[in-house]
Amino acid sequence: MEQQLRTWLRYGILHGIYLDETNNGTTLQVPRKASKHQAWTAAPKKLTLRVLLQRVHMYILLCAIGVLYIHGLTWLDYIPGLMLTWVSGTVIFTTQICTNFIIVLEALWKQPEHEAFLLLLDEIEVSLKLRLRQDVQPLLLHRIVRTHLIYLLALSLASITLFIITSLWLNYIGYFWHGLWSIITMRLRIIQLVIYVRVLRHYLECLCTKLRQIEAYRTAPAQQLLDINYEKLASLEYLLAIKEIYMLLHKAFELLNSFAGWSMFSIIACYMFDFTCNLYWTLLSLDGFVRRRYYYIAGPAAMLPLIALICHLCYLCDNCTKLGRTVAHLLSKITIMSTAGSLSSYRLALYQLSAQLQLQRIEVTAEHFFVLEMRFLMTVSLDVCFC
Repeated sequence: MEQQLRTWLRYGILHGIYLDETNNGTTLQVPRKASKHQAWTAAPKKLTLRVLLQRVHMYILLCAIGVLYIHGLTWLDYIPGLMLTWVSGTVIFTTQICTNFIIVLEALWKQPEHEAFLLLLDEIEVSLKLRLRQDVQPLLLHRIVRTHLIYLLALSLASITLFIITSLWLNYIGYFWHGLWSIITMRLRIIQLVIYVRVLRHYLECLCTKLRQIEAYRTAPAQQLLDINYEKLASLEYLLAIKEIYMLLHKAFELLNSFAGWSMFSIIACYMFDFTCNLYWTLLSLDGFVRRRYYYIAGPAAMLPLIALICHLCYLCDNCTKLGRTVAHLLSKITIMSTAGSLSSYRLALYQLSAQLQLQRIEVTAEHFFVLEMRFLMTVSLDVCFC
């Protein structure tokens, strides 16, 4: 899956959401017997001309965004009679530009974490296949990710096109053309994060499938399948492999929070403010306000993709959190039903894994400002409604 993601991400270099790997043929230092190395540690790398050109492109992009912002502020004059609209539009435009800056700076400063995350995805897939003999169904995962990518890109493109057409027709442009690049960059960034979380959810589901097989061996002998070697499945070797793979998954979520935390926070904050303002302008249009006549046509075109992207991201993150709890629940059932002695190595490994699950919880956070889950989405929705 790593190579497919890199192929798609190369198209995002233009917008500054991704910085390509620093050399070709990057290898991981993964000596399984060496305790001083971690599976996500990358080998030393040397900068190449290609990466230097990419960094120059990033700095030029930052300068261009700054020029667009200054030109936008000086180009659009104050609109008499629309003080609140002008202030809201200026704040939205400013947050979009700031978010674009954060995305590009994250791609520059957090490139090692981003690179380690992609390498770690490959390590998790290989560990599931070789150590747990779990079919990760790479073709199915590739098809699911490609479908997600096509649908989300199509939704974003259709909504932006519809908003452009209706805005030109209604003569409501404002800062739109100056902020269009930032709007596209934010859409690509959040789609990228949706794809990452979807891949991690698939690997968590594979781990839960293996734990359910172990549970069936312990709790329901009559429901065991003939083509599975349950004796080997319930061995200490498999349990240690599960412990290590869960550690890799937790590290992947930590890296995701590290290299995308600020952009997630800024994008969601910008989207929530943008949604609130567009809702207000749409209500003004429905109330018959002359300066916002027929804006109820352009408003939904701006609001619907924001709702769809944020809801989908929160839904996937919430699923990952629940799958992490499912892993802990299955492990507790295996611990209760285990007939091993109280001091055996297998039961000791079970206790260690249980403690690990308590300390290493699966969650996606925006720099610890909030946790992306459905409860957060419902809280934000209620706040918007009361406002």
